[in-house]
Amino acid sequence: MMLMLCVGVVSARTGVVDAETNRRLSRFVLAVPQSATIIASAMNMEPGTSPWKVLEVLAVGAVMYGLLIALGLAVPRVGRVKAEDRGVYSFLIIFGNVGFMGLPLVGALFNNTAVLYTALLCVPFNLLCYTLGVKLISGGKSGGKITWRELISAPLVSSVAAVLIVFLPVRWPEPVAAATTQIGDMILPLSMIVVGASLGEQKLKDVFSDWRIYLLAPVRLLAAPALLWAVLGLFVRDKLLLDVITVLGSTPAASAAAMLSIRYGANEKLAARAVFLTTVLSLFTIPLVCWALL
Repeated sequence: MMLMLCVGVVSARTGVVDAETNRRLSRFVLAVPQSATIIASAMNMEPGTSPWKVLEVLAVGAVMYGLLIALGLAVPRVGRVKAEDRGVYSFLIIFGNVGFMGLPLVGALFNNTAVLYTALLCVPFNLLCYTLGVKLISGGKSGGKITWRELISAPLVSSVAAVLIVFLPVRWPEPVAAATTQIGDMILPLSMIVVGASLGEQKLKDVFSDWRIYLLAPVRLLAAPALLWAVLGLFVRDKLLLDVITVLGSTPAASAAAMLSIRYGANEKLAARAVFLTTVLSLFTIPLVCWALL
C-alpha cells in the first residue's frame, strides 16, 4: 500500500496527475470501485449468513459512532481549542477515512464477510458525516444546510443495496458476480494513488510546522481505536467484527473534512493539513494498532 501511495505522490509531483484529474479520479473511485466492492461483498457472502447479523452490525456501528462522537466533542474542549476551530477538530476525530483507506485495508487483511461489515458500517458513517458533520464544520450557521443530494452518496446507496442482497437470498449469475468483484478489486491501487496524489500537492513545510495537528493525530490514530477496542470488546463476541471496527477506528482523518471546510467557510488549512499528516502517520500507526490489538 505504501508503494502504491508513493506512485500517487510521484504522479502528482511530475504532473502526470494534476488536481483536477485527481478530483475526478476520486469521484470515480467512490462511485464505481468502492460501490462494486461493497456489493460484491454481499454477493460473495458465505451461504447461511443470518440477516440478523446485519442488524447486529448496524447496532454495534451506532455504538461505535456514539463513542467517537463523545471523544470528538470532549477533546477540543479539554485541549482548549479556539471556539471557531472546535467543530473542525471534532469532525477530524470522529470521522476516519473509512472509504479510501479503511475499505481496501479491510479487504486486504480479512475476507468478504469483513468487507460486508465495513459496508454496513458505512451506512451510519455517511448519515452522520453529512448531517452532524456538516453542523460541526459550519458551526451551526444557517449556511450549513443539508440537501438530500449531499446525503445520498454512492457508498450509502451501495451499502443499502448490500443489505438488501443479504436479506433477499438471490443467487446471482456467475458473470455478474465475477465482473462486480473484478471492478471492486481496483479500489486498493486506485485509492492509494488518489491519496498519494493528494499528498503530493501539499507543501511539506507548512504541514509539519503546524503544532496543533500533533495534538490531534494521536487521538485520531491511537486513542480512537483503543477506545473502540476496549469498550466494544466488553460485549461484542464476534472477533472479526471487533477487528474490523478497530482497523476502521485507526484510519486517518476523512478527506471530506477539507472539502466541507472549503464549502462552509471553516478553517480549510487546518483540515487539509490534518488529513495530510494523519495519512502519513497512519502508515506507521495502523501496523502498530494491528499488532497490539488484533
